[in-house]
Amino acid sequence: MLTILTAPIRAIIGLMALIIMMLSAITLYLVVNNDAKRARMIEACQQSLSQVLLACLHVQVEYSGKAHSDARMFVANHISWLDALLFSPAPRLRFIAKSEVKDWPILGLLAQLLGTVFIRRENKFQVYRSLPNAQRHIQDGDILMVFPEGTTTVGETTGVFRPMLLEVAQRERVLVQPIAIRYWNHKQERSKAAPFIDDDGIFMNIMKLLFQRKTIAHVHFLPAMDPKDLDRKQMAAHSQHIILNALQQPYSKPQSAPSSCSPEQVKA
Repeated sequence: MLTILTAPIRAIIGLMALIIMMLSAITLYLVVNNDAKRARMIEACQQSLSQVLLACLHVQVEYSGKAHSDARMFVANHISWLDALLFSPAPRLRFIAKSEVKDWPILGLLAQLLGTVFIRRENKFQVYRSLPNAQRHIQDGDILMVFPEGTTTVGETTGVFRPMLLEVAQRERVLVQPIAIRYWNHKQERSKAAPFIDDDGIFMNIMKLLFQRKTIAHVHFLPAMDPKDLDRKQMAAHSQHIILNALQQPYSKPQSAPSSCSPEQVKA
């Protein structure tokens, strides 16, 4: 009952957080002249926004495994727009998304506020032409988060992992770390509210999440891959295999403290 009564209040708080973040970003661009200082302040705002939104939606994040300190690309399965919020502790993390996401209501604004790198994914040629831009981010010290399925699933299995974006790791010779993302409800059953499938509306999805007593997001860091040992197709296939294996495991509460394995420990 308390969850139902507080849902409208939490929705208003979340909306206010989005508006404040947008105004803060605009203000920082206009007022702060130092690029490095501006970037640090905007990143702090991004982290605060993510934490507020997760709290408003009663999302509890649990981490298992360990984020590799030398990884410069994360590869994960994609279930929900919430996925991006789970990695807010990681410094200089940039998500790669298809360009049309920029025009989506609410999600487009949120993606831009979180520093997403947009690429055109109409065909392989368009993706290939976007690779140098992604490479520049790694060269500048950023960490890239890639969802190689190119779409979302309900989280029981994976789609086919497309290998093209992993060419960035091949060219830059950086470690790639697979990550399995899962969502559970308060009964520790797979969440039916968290998945955001293409035909779903964002407002309906938010409403379903608001009325959940609790949603548990489980982020599982898996062993990193070295592009010296695997080509991009092999990395895509291996990532899909070990992530799929992790998705099929039952819920198990991590034994280690979140601070020891959260993406916050990954340093640029």
